[in-house]
Amino acid sequence: MLAKWKRAVIHLECATDRESYNDREEHLKQQRALLRQGRITHEQYSEEKARRSRNMRFHGTALFLSHSGRRYLLTARHVVWDEQSARRELEEEAERVRSYNEGMRQRTLEWMEKHAQEKIFNIIFRVPSVDEVLANRGQAAFLMNLGAGSPYTFSDPSLDLALISLDQRVPESMFADQLISHGFVPIPSEDIANEPEAEGQEVFTVGFPSSTALVGQITQNAASALWSSNHFSLPVSSFGRVSMLHHELPWFWADISIYPGNSGGPVVANDRLVGIVSSQAIIPVEGAPDARTRIPFGRIVKTRFVHALLEEQERRDRQLANPSTERKCNRPASPAGGSVKR
Repeated sequence: MLAKWKRAVIHLECATDRESYNDREEHLKQQRALLRQGRITHEQYSEEKARRSRNMRFHGTALFLSHSGRRYLLTARHVVWDEQSARRELEEEAERVRSYNEGMRQRTLEWMEKHAQEKIFNIIFRVPSVDEVLANRGQAAFLMNLGAGSPYTFSDPSLDLALISLDQRVPESMFADQLISHGFVPIPSEDIANEPEAEGQEVFTVGFPSSTALVGQITQNAASALWSSNHFSLPVSSFGRVSMLHHELPWFWADISIYPGNSGGPVVANDRLVGIVSSQAIIPVEGAPDARTRIPFGRIVKTRFVHALLEEQERRDRQLANPSTERKCNRPASPAGGSVKR
């Protein structure tokens, strides 16, 4: 049973820039001037470009899923939400519209706030496994420009789920094809349960907690660093029990060891998916009232909400395939993913 789920977990590394696009481009413009003047070498310019681009990396776990003949990645929303860029763009927009009249400024900022909540990372790498590195299988495929279209659906932020379609567009389909060729096997949607059966039920999760799953690094030049992860990893399993469950709550607690990097990973009971790892419990530090620490006790989102995400993403995929039909139905898609609330 465990092997089945290990073949379906994907290690994600999401990348973004520490500084704004305009600030980075201004700096690189200065570096190009130095290059033309012969004051720096091409190697130094490449290193500086790599240092200033995609220099923030965040790790998480996703589940390779199949439904109605199509393939998807299911994960936690916060794993693939680019909060850094979203907040920076919102601040820049607030500055830009400062001179607008109050009504227009308010409407613009409300739209930008909604857009910020749907900001997905512009590039998402897949961290290769140890076996892939030993077999020298080449660079792992990556996902890019997901925001330019509708190949993903976010849940409401409080629910913390995200679904990425891997068969709506060619680049994502190639990503899925490589997964298949490297031995990954998607979990069929028929194996999704609504939630655990009862408190005390045995559960396990498989994922990529950074403290234990990252087992080595790959030597890369500056150019390669822009297009891949320099880590390789192995999935880590942990086992526990459902410790608090109520039908009306969208989540449950599990007494199970999870750490940063496990987010987005599957929680399994009786060989069925019953939840997605969202976060750890947080408690105050004794003697330091302003400090908080995490404990390995998991807040798990129930998978009954995954069906609504699949339905919404199927609609978006149909719209792209048959735009005229969808227009007649008066059901336009959001330009940047969009949220499903349940």
